[in-house]
Amino acid sequence: MWPGAIFTLLRILQILTLIPVWGILAYFIDKHPMIEDTPYSDILCLFIVALLATIWATVTISLFYSRHVPMWVAIVDLCLFGVLIAGVVLLAPFVRNTDCIGVNWTWGYADGYWSGECSMYKAAYALGILNIIMFFFTAVLAAWIWRKHTTVAVYRY
Repeated sequence: MWPGAIFTLLRILQILTLIPVWGILAYFIDKHPMIEDTPYSDILCLFIVALLATIWATVTISLFYSRHVPMWVAIVDLCLFGVLIAGVVLLAPFVRNTDCIGVNWTWGYADGYWSGECSMYKAAYALGILNIIMFFFTAVLAAWIWRKHTTVAVYRY
C-alpha cells in the first residue's frame, strides 16, 4: 500500500514540476526562433524531454500491481533519468552565463537579458535537477514494487 501511494505522490510532484519547466523553456524558444548556428537547440532538448516526461508521468500516475508493468515503468524512468541529465547539462551554459545580481532593476535589462529571464533560466535548471532526482526515486520504487510482487515458483522433487 505505502509504495503505491508514495509512487503516486511522486508522480503528481513530477507533473507539477515538469509543467513549469516546459512552460519556461517554451518562452525562450518562442522568443528566439531557430536560426542556423544558434545555441537554442540546447534549450529545445530539455523542452522536448520535459514534454515527454510529463506525458509519461501522466500516463503512469497510478502504478498497477500487474505482473510486468512496474518493470517497464522502472526501465522507462531510468531512460528519462538519463535524458533529463543530458538536457540539464545542455542548459548549464545558459545558467552560468546569466548574472541575476548585476541586473539593473530600474530598467530591467542587463547584458541583453531581461531581469526575469535570468531567474527563469535558473528556475528551469533547478526544476530539471529536482525531476532528475524524482525520476531516479520512482525508477527504484517501481523496481522494488516489481521485485516485491513477482513470485517465482520453485519446484521441489
